[in-house]
Amino acid sequence: MKGKVAELWRYPVSSMAGEQLTVARVEAGGIAGDRIWGVLDEATGRIASPGREKHFIGVPRAHVRIADGGVAVSADGRSWAGPEDASMREALSTTFGFKPMLKPFDPIGSGGFRPRYEHAPIHLLTTAALRSLSRELPDSVIDTRRFRPNILVDWPDEDETVPEKDWIGREIRIGEVVLRGKRPCGRCGFITIEQDRLPVDVEILRRVVQRHGRDFGIYCDVVFPGHVTTDAMVAVA
Repeated sequence: MKGKVAELWRYPVSSMAGEQLTVARVEAGGIAGDRIWGVLDEATGRIASPGREKHFIGVPRAHVRIADGGVAVSADGRSWAGPEDASMREALSTTFGFKPMLKPFDPIGSGGFRPRYEHAPIHLLTTAALRSLSRELPDSVIDTRRFRPNILVDWPDEDETVPEKDWIGREIRIGEVVLRGKRPCGRCGFITIEQDRLPVDVEILRRVVQRHGRDFGIYCDVVFPGHVTTDAMVAVA
């Protein structure tokens, strides 16, 4: 059975809304530009954790994209500026409810500013899994953006409601890129909070926990890097 790439995403600033792509460069460490910056509370130095701390619940409402070798941010998805721009810092402070500091993560092994957690570099999800959840929660907005995958694969419905769980340990060929399924993706409260104009919905996490043991989507290692485009064919060996 084969599928194809439906959507490509990267998240230049961890915990902020994602940037949708039509072409992505997949490197050994994941999609180029993915999760390269973080958000901290300037007053406390704590890194944002929207799914676990209410203090950070406003962070996913803001937008980010790669620009000029760094990132450009927006509080509303319309006006964009660098993270050090005074008016943008003020707008983000209003959106977040605290004064943020955005900074790039340090290289691995530097001992400096690092993400809160690190898993395999590519997060993959299927449309079959999303459709299954939509059938179980017909009144909920089941949207790709809630689950923050790097690659959404258009895959036919099967008896298995989350077919990608069966891809753990297997090679996944996407165009010229080869991935290997590594482990299930455990979900947290992030998928239920308001983000990028999606409403709050606590039923989504409750159902994922009940039906899927909290796992939804999988993490993948990169076996062979290259470029991926939307509509690229996907085959699982």
